Amino acid sequence: MMLGSTGVEAIEFAGTDLLAVRELVAGGQIVLLRDDVPADRRPDQWPLDVVESVGECAAVPLSGLTGEGGPRYPLVIGQRESIRYLCSYADRVPSPPYPYEARPVVTDYREFRDLWVAEPGRFTPDADSYAIGHTLARLHSLKILHGDAHRGNWLFDREGRAMVADLRPVFLHCPPSPEQCATDIRPLLPSLNPNGWMSFRLSYRKTWPAEGRVIDLIQLTDLTGWAAAFRTRDYERAAELMGRQLTGECTPIVRVMLLANRAMARSRAGRHDDALRDIVDAAQLAKARSPHVANGLGIALAVVWCDKGDRTAALDTLSKVTGQPEQLLARLEPGDAQLPIMNM
Repeated sequence: MMLGSTGVEAIEFAGTDLLAVRELVAGGQIVLLRDDVPADRRPDQWPLDVVESVGECAAVPLSGLTGEGGPRYPLVIGQRESIRYLCSYADRVPSPPYPYEARPVVTDYREFRDLWVAEPGRFTPDADSYAIGHTLARLHSLKILHGDAHRGNWLFDREGRAMVADLRPVFLHCPPSPEQCATDIRPLLPSLNPNGWMSFRLSYRKTWPAEGRVIDLIQLTDLTGWAAAFRTRDYERAAELMGRQLTGECTPIVRVMLLANRAMARSRAGRHDDALRDIVDAAQLAKARSPHVANGLGIALAVVWCDKGDRTAALDTLSKVTGQPEQLLARLEPGDAQLPIMNM
């Protein structure tokens, strides 16, 4: 249907499958949600619950655009810029809080990278961080966002379980996206050290095995799921997913990392020339924009040389990375070897 005199077309949606609405909005569509979404006896958080369930969007009742005011539905949902544009054409600007916008997600966590790339030492489990990881994963798996998970908002009972001291929950109608989960975790990160992060990460993944790429998003800026495919040696899929991320906006350091990992994935998939081009592109970009990570490309380049059958070149490359190139190459050579993911 067309929305008023704006010339904007909206997709009418009668169902309550907000995951489908999320996909439509992510693709740039505007959705006219006609029906109320059942709240399942949860607190009435409208429109917060609907908007956050879709994520990365904004919404305004259709009655707000016509200036009539009144019912909650139909509800117009779309990307923030699209809904702001529609509101600018309203006879009367909808009164606050409309357009209602979802909390922006965070996808860059490199400021905390020392938590996971620090030199490995003796791991000392952190019971409090482990307990928080369990509770936060449990909330996310139940379609609940904590809202403010910084360290001061947690208490611990006599059994060591983490309890929320100041819960500002958002009850969703569908599972939160990895970006939403990672953003919900972010307030906790400044209070953690490497032991605390490892404890949290182990507990979070153990409690919610289906969590997908939440941790990979934080540690690797993985926006498409390529890291999981890489670990399972589905290298064609990993290369494809890294390619998708590379078509979007990437900081130079993330682009270098993606190119290096895609080079290894393509190499193991038999695409040696493409792999070598990725390494050359990564090296040139690193030299120009991130010279401190140039040496980190050595292992990726060695994998490419090895797969091309040039063992001498692979050893020469590894000799600049380690004092034991033969031992390292022996670990990288087998076709079924678990290759390391470059994290720069």
